[in-house]
Amino acid sequence: MSVKLNNKDYIWSYIGVFMSVGASAIILPFVLHFLDEDMYGLWSVFQSIAAITTLFDFGFSTTFARNINYCWCGASELKKTGAVFAESGEPNFPLMKKAMTACRYVFLIISGTALVGMAGPGSFYIHYISREIPGNEPLIAWCFYAVAVFLNLYYGYFNSFLRGVGAISDANRVTVISKLAQIVLTVVLLACGMGIIGTGIAYLAYGFLFRILSKRAFLRFRGIGQGLDKVTEKTSKSEIGELFLVVWYNAGKEGIVTLSNYLANQACTLISPLYISLKETGIYSLAVQLATVLSNVAGALYTANQPVLQSAYISNNKEMTKRTMSLIVVSYVGIYAIGLAAVVTVGLPLIRLIKPESTPTVAVMLGVGIYQFVLKFRNCYTSYFSCTNRIPYVWAFIISSTVGVGLAVLMLELGWGVWGLILSQLVSQIVYNGWYWTVKAHGEMELGFGDTVSYGWDEFKKIAWGFFHKAGTQN
Repeated sequence: MSVKLNNKDYIWSYIGVFMSVGASAIILPFVLHFLDEDMYGLWSVFQSIAAITTLFDFGFSTTFARNINYCWCGASELKKTGAVFAESGEPNFPLMKKAMTACRYVFLIISGTALVGMAGPGSFYIHYISREIPGNEPLIAWCFYAVAVFLNLYYGYFNSFLRGVGAISDANRVTVISKLAQIVLTVVLLACGMGIIGTGIAYLAYGFLFRILSKRAFLRFRGIGQGLDKVTEKTSKSEIGELFLVVWYNAGKEGIVTLSNYLANQACTLISPLYISLKETGIYSLAVQLATVLSNVAGALYTANQPVLQSAYISNNKEMTKRTMSLIVVSYVGIYAIGLAAVVTVGLPLIRLIKPESTPTVAVMLGVGIYQFVLKFRNCYTSYFSCTNRIPYVWAFIISSTVGVGLAVLMLELGWGVWGLILSQLVSQIVYNGWYWTVKAHGEMELGFGDTVSYGWDEFKKIAWGFFHKAGTQN
């Protein structure tokens, strides 16, 4: 069954993104108000460590979701690389159920490993960097974050499955409900004086609700639950093992890519407290958060159209592949440029009114913003390869991110401070990854750069026309 998006999917995509980033924007003033500078810096570190979820996932959720998409579109079998193009177009529920069974066992192992790692080495790290803060509040809060990560990992694949089958509206509704719960609980607990522990409890509640609602929505989408229930044949251990080997071939590579992305985007926040103060770490982390929020907003169409790109590939629809990629790139570049200008001219002055000593300078914000743009722009094109079940960029990513971390340590040792963090990451990406995969993807798709702008603008106008036409009809 091919995946196509409608106006409702695009609307919910932006609602979901705005709620995700809006939650951070709403929570941030309360965190800045109720936590002192050291606690805010520690909270920033918690946010980075919480992102460790993506590391322990090791690419399995992305790879399983892609294969669920192939099953949904009618693939007769799953392959280590590439795919057997679908012919019937009807969902292959027996194959889907086998893939889901294998996924459940894999994530039970992964989540357990993550919990051990966070309870052991993670706790020692938190204790060390918060040694100047009296009391056990940092470690108690960390316990909530660790349990939240465990639950998020164990149930996290269902939301990826939702996106894999094209249930974009459902996936984003789940995000909105869960984020609203987190916002309310965070504000209430902070106001009640629970400090950083309150943020940990709210994060745990968000993750639990998000995963439960995702599973429920997936099974209800277009009869998936009923289709799976009709498959009475149980998946044997040998079949689980075979599917694991098929998925692992690219999941291992996706995991390395995930690790490199983590190093490129979050590692500096963990390294910085060893060289600069928690206050300076908080300023840098705030700039990263703002730029990440911006890239998520700008990349809304990128995220929404991943299952469309996968469906176009498995259906061997080359024209749809070109047009979808063009829409992804053009929408991202245009929205990011406008958004960065808004953050610098409007966002920073507003934050400065709340807590001027924790606000990034315009220069730092622009530096971090440019770096985050390069990261997401690079990912726009590498997503083309991953949607075709190939990961040719794995070593380029890990080398560049490792070099970036090494440069960051060197520049911090030399006393470059926050600018050492920014320049080290930017240089390590633009040398190769920032341009090579763009050129390679265009060559494979036989898509000219001028055609990208033309196709992308054309597709964007279709979406806009759909909104205006519908609104006009209703009026």
